[in-house]
Amino acid sequence: MITDPKKFNIEKGIAYISVSDRILGHFLEQCKEKDYEPGKDVGFLSYNETPMKKFIYKGISVVSTDFKELGTKAAAFITHDEETQCYVPTKLIIRESL
Repeated sequence: MITDPKKFNIEKGIAYISVSDRILGHFLEQCKEKDYEPGKDVGFLSYNETPMKKFIYKGISVVSTDFKELGTKAAAFITHDEETQCYVPTKLIIRESL
């Protein structure tokens, strides 16, 4: 596990998982410097879908929750003031980075 982007050094044949978009930036920068092709030489899986992740490079694979449903459930919890425990679906979106 790497928490310091300065210590992040990609290696060919490895797939990386990150919750930080800063690490994603370092990953793509190093791919360019080392002439690695994401999805072929190295892989990357990011947490949480954003509108840009499908456009960055050729697309960044993500594991993400349904934020609309999460917001709906949070709003219902607040307005009804009841304890709740629920499951919000998580999906894997495979793009060119894997």
